[in-house]
Amino acid sequence: MTDEQIAEQIAYYSSRAPEYEDWWHRRGVFDKGPEVNARWEAEAAQALAALTSLDLGSDALEVAPGTGTWTVHVAPRVARLTLVDGSQAMLDLNPVAAREDVRTVVADIFAWDTEERFDSVVFTFWISHVPRERLDAFFAGVARWLRPGGRVFFVDDAPVAATESHVAGTAGQTMVRRLQDGREATIVKNFYRPDELRAAADAAGIDLDVRSTPTYFQYATGVRRTEPD
Repeated sequence: MTDEQIAEQIAYYSSRAPEYEDWWHRRGVFDKGPEVNARWEAEAAQALAALTSLDLGSDALEVAPGTGTWTVHVAPRVARLTLVDGSQAMLDLNPVAAREDVRTVVADIFAWDTEERFDSVVFTFWISHVPRERLDAFFAGVARWLRPGGRVFFVDDAPVAATESHVAGTAGQTMVRRLQDGREATIVKNFYRPDELRAAADAAGIDLDVRSTPTYFQYATGVRRTEPD
């Protein structure tokens, strides 16, 4: 994937920011009726329970927090939180971003780095947007940002997400998404197998436990292995 394609992905999410919460909270075009909605909400709760059961320590990094759907569950559990997102428009709608104990950084996540080390790294609905050729490097970054013994959590879509009404097509590593005003953009969308994720994490020094809900989500918890003395 080229830098231009990554830039198109960032631009898409900036444009989608005002309607992003339709998916998670308001549902809107994603509303499929009481029975399906209830199943979706139960599976979301299963993934959330994995996050809330994890010791995040006191200093956390959230990668691609967007409008804060999961940030609101991370922030109350840590003393300090750093949010790194490629879209200022997304961060502007994140209800946690303005807190005094929260620092925000607008940056291309594939280019961003820091010498800081954190107790935990969280990324939600992001790993599927990582190109396959950058997956190893991304997990190497996560390991580098974590203190030894630090924790990882992520959640993302299961492949059923490719059938949603705002998806105009898929090809290889890409998905064409349609905004409510009819504009379309091509983004990276990979539905990684658990063994692919575990292998990339393991190579970086992270032990990763990858799980799936019955239909809608894939999620994982992990720990940065302690470095030898």
